[in-house]
Amino acid sequence: MLLELEIRDFALIDKVNVSFTSGLNVLTGETGAGKSILIDAVNAVLGGKIGGQAIRAGADKAVIEATFSKSPELANWLSAQELDSESKDELYLAREITRSGGRLRINGTLVNTALVSELRARLLSVHAQHEARTLLSAQAQLELLDGLGEDNHKRLKADVRSHYARKRELQEQLNELKLSEDERLRLLDFANFQLKELVESELTDSDEDDRIACDCRILENVVALEDAITEAQHGLSGGESDRSASTIDLLQTAIRQVKQAAELDSNLVEIAQSLTGALETIESSARELRRYRDRLTSDPETLSGLQSRLNQLAAVKRKYGPTLKEAIARRCELTLQVEKLSNAQVAVEQLEAQLAAADKRLQKAATELSSARVKLAAKLSKEIQAELSELAMERCRFEIAVETAAVGANGCDKVEFLISPNPGQPLFPLAKIASGGELSRVMLAVKSIFAQADQVATVVFDEIDTGLSGRVLQNMRDKLARLALSHQILCITHQPIIASVADNHILIRKRQSASNTVVQATTLDAPERVKSLAEMASGHSNQSEALQFAQSLLDEGSRLRCCNSL
Repeated sequence: MLLELEIRDFALIDKVNVSFTSGLNVLTGETGAGKSILIDAVNAVLGGKIGGQAIRAGADKAVIEATFSKSPELANWLSAQELDSESKDELYLAREITRSGGRLRINGTLVNTALVSELRARLLSVHAQHEARTLLSAQAQLELLDGLGEDNHKRLKADVRSHYARKRELQEQLNELKLSEDERLRLLDFANFQLKELVESELTDSDEDDRIACDCRILENVVALEDAITEAQHGLSGGESDRSASTIDLLQTAIRQVKQAAELDSNLVEIAQSLTGALETIESSARELRRYRDRLTSDPETLSGLQSRLNQLAAVKRKYGPTLKEAIARRCELTLQVEKLSNAQVAVEQLEAQLAAADKRLQKAATELSSARVKLAAKLSKEIQAELSELAMERCRFEIAVETAAVGANGCDKVEFLISPNPGQPLFPLAKIASGGELSRVMLAVKSIFAQADQVATVVFDEIDTGLSGRVLQNMRDKLARLALSHQILCITHQPIIASVADNHILIRKRQSASNTVVQATTLDAPERVKSLAEMASGHSNQSEALQFAQSLLDEGSRLRCCNSL
């Protein structure tokens, strides 16, 4: 669960440190006070999209740090990702946001957004009031249903996606082959022309052009090379008509003199040996230069042939390159293309057979998934019906209809949530007749079931109680209080009745001066909670009637939490 959240220079927050507890944590404050900024910060530190505009005015960067407790499953995941921390019990997340980007860290290690998103799914789920509108989407309803499926259900869904992807791949290949005959012949003729040109170029070595260019430079500069080598060789070993001392002669004289001196001082022996080695190297180099010079030959015919080949390779690279390696690869592609176009009819028949088999596998997998969905829909319908009964909709009827549709990536089903809020009315699609309050309750019912099935320890509700009142609100309070027994709940609310059952009450205030606006978060003690609930209920924190009402709410909330814990 989330233990602590520290925010610096984020949105309107200068610096805030908020501690959370197990059970129900409520965040209250006036409209516009900045309650949602804390939820935005939680989203950001868990990899949510955020830009430089989130940095507080006047600051260079924003920093968000969150501390979570570790479950054994989470510890195993962190170990598998090599993201263990020194603390055995806590997980540390940090996000630094700059105007040019930002950084994410898990236990001090820089990580990418994808890894943090994977971790997020193991830590918490966020449900906002506006999210209730997603229940109106047929796709969202299908995903909600599938989301509660167990491992076998998820395997069936993965099988359908895999078979559908394979069918589409085969269909695309078949469409490519099913060209008109004239088009096929045109493509075949052009492919043969290009292939013939590449075959006649006899490309075998991707570095041939570099090698030939080097040989051409040598042949084009034979005279200059011969002069340079002759002068170097003469300098090392001397020429026939040159009576001046060569390098070898001078070095031999030096060796004799050093050896004579070494007889008087043994410290010179090593130097004499070094000079002897140098002499051997120079003599060897002189011989190699002589042999190199002897091999040099001016051959205009060979040079012309190499230049012609180099021009041919340049033309090939212009058309099929830009390198010989790519031209060789293109030759292989053309070989396969010619073979495919030449045997198009056989390939069409083979692909049609493969496509029929793939479609059969898809239909089978989709049918199995559909059967699983029908069973799951019946089970989930009863569970949602029961949850709605606890939210003052006991006379409501709810059903998840699974109808047959065209086979696609999600199978062959269309899922629709149906509701009849009042007795005697037929079932209608949720999107057509549900009010805002009814949508909120259906959302809470669905999310309560999800929370029980999820592995996450923390569930965030962002103003999910908007538009509710009276007994409905009491029932929602009771539902949240029960859910808080098994999960850590973070709940933004404007309703004092919801805040009255909090295990931890955090008040968000906006402080404004002539030149600055900052958001502050304060954990309320018992007397402060009474005043806060009184102000939420009546707009006044010191009126005796409001204070008495607030205290009565807290007393009732304490009794409710006590009964739930028994």
